Amino acid sequence: MHHPAQLPPGYMIHGWRVVKLLGAGTYGAVYRVEMNGHHFAMKIAMHRLGSGDAEQADARLKRELGCLVHLTHPNIVGVHGHGRFPDFRTGWLYVVLDFVDGHTLAEWVERMHPTAQEVVQVFEKLAGAMDYMHERGVFHRDLKLANIMVRAKDGEPAILDFSAGDYTHAEDLTDAPLPPGTRRYRSPEASRFLKEHGDERGARYEFKVTDDVYALGVCLYDVLTTPEPASGSPKATVEGRWVPKSARELNARVPAGLSDVAMRFIARKPEERPPTAEVMRRELAALVGEAGPEWTVPVHVPSLKPPTAPASNTDEETPPARRVRRARVVDAGVALLVVAAVAGAFMWLRPASHPVSSEDVERPTAPISHGDGAVASLVPAPMSLQDAGPSRDAGDVLAASSPGVALPPLDSVRKESSAVKRAPIVASPSKKDSTSSSRAEFLAKCAAASAAVALQLGCPSSSQVRPESGACPEEARNVMFEKDVDDGGLIMLPGQSSVQVTIDRSQPGLPGDAGVFRDGPVTGVVFNGRKYLPTGTVFSGRLWTGDGTFLLARYTEAHLPDGRTIPVCFAIGLDGPVEPYKNSKPGAVRYSRVDVAYAVDRWP
Repeated sequence: MHHPAQLPPGYMIHGWRVVKLLGAGTYGAVYRVEMNGHHFAMKIAMHRLGSGDAEQADARLKRELGCLVHLTHPNIVGVHGHGRFPDFRTGWLYVVLDFVDGHTLAEWVERMHPTAQEVVQVFEKLAGAMDYMHERGVFHRDLKLANIMVRAKDGEPAILDFSAGDYTHAEDLTDAPLPPGTRRYRSPEASRFLKEHGDERGARYEFKVTDDVYALGVCLYDVLTTPEPASGSPKATVEGRWVPKSARELNARVPAGLSDVAMRFIARKPEERPPTAEVMRRELAALVGEAGPEWTVPVHVPSLKPPTAPASNTDEETPPARRVRRARVVDAGVALLVVAAVAGAFMWLRPASHPVSSEDVERPTAPISHGDGAVASLVPAPMSLQDAGPSRDAGDVLAASSPGVALPPLDSVRKESSAVKRAPIVASPSKKDSTSSSRAEFLAKCAAASAAVALQLGCPSSSQVRPESGACPEEARNVMFEKDVDDGGLIMLPGQSSVQVTIDRSQPGLPGDAGVFRDGPVTGVVFNGRKYLPTGTVFSGRLWTGDGTFLLARYTEAHLPDGRTIPVCFAIGLDGPVEPYKNSKPGAVRYSRVDVAYAVDRWP
């Protein structure tokens, strides 16, 4: 008989097939399981009923089940079954839940760089879910960033982990004055009760709606004030007698209206906080329509960190030590191959010691074309994306600068490189045919050389294929910036309104993964949409990557889920091309699969 923390893949529990262990802790183990082609999360209590477990793992999981059977809401994790194994009466208790594939709220802030608009939209839905929960007599009692996830596929939040929850007529599991929870998210009145009555035998704090409201308010405060909540610590303490500094004082990028609302949610006195989660939701809903630069840029200046794949409600990432080892192997392999390629190219391209006619020179293989003039290097690539493994393991990919943050000038894109003026082949003015032949040979060498070697040779930059800036067509501007919805208007502001887009829907992988892009037509999908340009809208457009030093995307048509096709002007890179990840090369630019596309009245 297998222990619940050691179930092998393929093990069957009442029709649920174990796929893999996702995590194990003090109270139980969690597995990814499958039934009829659908995947779920299975929680198993680590101790059996009546086993003398002081931590009451079985009772805690039963409490979570008791909370969830009362709840069916799109923003609360759903329950699909429960039982005991191997014996129906005395075996280990298990509960089958939704498998949530995405980021915890802390990871979402750190990796997806949400705007103030997006933060408000997420918290409005969370407040609505919490009100639904309270109406049915359920309290969460441990709301925090780690117990809320944002799904990767649609950006919807989900409240998880009701193991500390409570519902009407539920039995107490402990004799402590306060319910289980996390100190930072504990309301001031609960902390005051513990201080005043903690030593009294039988003292019990009565948890209230305003306690959950406060906890969700602290989550919002932390999202607005802490740029790296998943890997760093909060900027300000919230426990104590005094009100902490406002969100806007700690982070000037937070709009004043949103800062005021967040501070009202964590007021010291419960009567100064919203009395219900529905009031909280309405206050947030009043901010959803706000527009302007401070609402449409990331709340925090994005840090340059490698993109990572979404987690899940219990998924585990690659261990750090393994990531470091993989990164070192990849870096060493890339370095050796690049050195070999450069040395080989130098030996091949060095001037001959005697005159050589064009007939005597062995012609290099014709370059491989990738669309509109992009030429791939014929020097062997150091390592393919498949060879290197996912970008989160490679360890050498820097996240691209996100919209709202000024990018450094890209010299190879915006001005002619001075190297172009030092072409190594100078034709004799008296021999026109020789000039043409030499020029042809030189261009052939440029086409075949790696990008780094070509730059040293003074080859013309292919970045000049980047399109010029210009006005967006009037028809598209009329649709996007029209304020009358009845006339088909999208009610957007030029250079301010945005949507998150899967840049190329043909690119496999998760939102945090790196894609590989090249010049040519592209079809994107709106990943996190707006009211009149919803999630699932398909964009048609074109990509430019030049000589591998930038990425520029322009979408000119939107195919809406209701069947309409409208002209638009959406651009990846509000101020011009965006900088790709390291190890990009001509015809194979590496960049995040998902980025922000801005509605523009002029193409950048």
